[in-house]
Amino acid sequence: MIDRSYLPFQSARDYQDPGMQKWMGFYLSEHSSSLREEKNREDISISLSMEEKVLLVRQLYTNAFPATFVFKFSNQRKVVSGTIKEIGKEFISIKSETSFLRLRREDILDIQIEGEELHES
Repeated sequence: MIDRSYLPFQSARDYQDPGMQKWMGFYLSEHSSSLREEKNREDISISLSMEEKVLLVRQLYTNAFPATFVFKFSNQRKVVSGTIKEIGKEFISIKSETSFLRLRREDILDIQIEGEELHES
């Protein structure tokens, strides 16, 4: 217990600190908002290793097969379908029906050849 005998008022000397009770409202609101953020967070885990990505990209480029690419963009999962038109050291270029897209290899999360079922995680 804290010695408050030096204080001039009796009410201040007898004050009992509620301890964690005064922080409970703050804790609950922080916990609730954290749970809300976790619920809205998208899973952007990688299902392919770098070796698998490189091998699959080269096969798709060589054979000009259309594929569906799942990639990370601004910490969200995006999906685009198209064919690979160019392979660089760090980037690949994909031609979709509406545009060209340049992706970094490490941003590619999953690749599915057209006609195969897309993995949803």
